[in-house]
Amino acid sequence: MEAFYFFFEDLNNWSVWDEKGYLIGFLILLITTLFFTLLYYMYFGRKNMKYATVGKWFLFGLLNMIVVFISTLFIEGFAVFDLAFDTIFFEIWLFTLINTIYAFVFYFIFSLIFKRFSIFPKYIPVKF
Repeated sequence: MEAFYFFFEDLNNWSVWDEKGYLIGFLILLITTLFFTLLYYMYFGRKNMKYATVGKWFLFGLLNMIVVFISTLFIEGFAVFDLAFDTIFFEIWLFTLINTIYAFVFYFIFSLIFKRFSIFPKYIPVKF
């Protein structure tokens, strides 16, 4: 998993990430992004035409990013590394921001895959 986050050298030098940090962070990213993509395309995309806009799609992407940010921060910081509220390391904040950026990238990629199964937003975010 460390190869997925290879852009950021500070995380690779922190030995505790190799044991459990990368995998749990990636699972948070993947499960949350799949949930929001499927929610948008399989539930709201079949329910009503008013959700078939780029603005609503972007709103679901922002909600995805917020949920990934909060859940990564709390799960990685408090559950995995057993930190108190006043001792959050810079590496956890950096990893949380990286996961948040990847959340929108994965949301876009999953949107290209799942948009074909929707009724109304077939052409959101791009038409082809």
